[in-house]
Amino acid sequence: MSWMTKYTLAVLPTILLFTIWQLGIYSFEYFQCEGSLKNIVQCSDWGTDLMAWLVASMFWSPILLILSLPISAFFLIDTGAKHIGSKRAGL
Repeated sequence: MSWMTKYTLAVLPTILLFTIWQLGIYSFEYFQCEGSLKNIVQCSDWGTDLMAWLVASMFWSPILLILSLPISAFFLIDTGAKHIGSKRAGL
């Protein structure tokens, strides 16, 4: 596996969670999903309810993003250290 692939895999979970979070915010604004507990407005498009998507993207993504940031940083630093170590071993 190439080093670029290893670096990409180290950062990929954080990038994906951030993208899903931003897509959820965009979907919330684009489909105008607003309401209160007593006046629940269905958020749907083409007959598909989007509330599950919005809950996953706007509630779970930031929480998982906070958890994945240090893990991705650790794997990124670990991959960098192994990369530098493999170059120094060849000298």
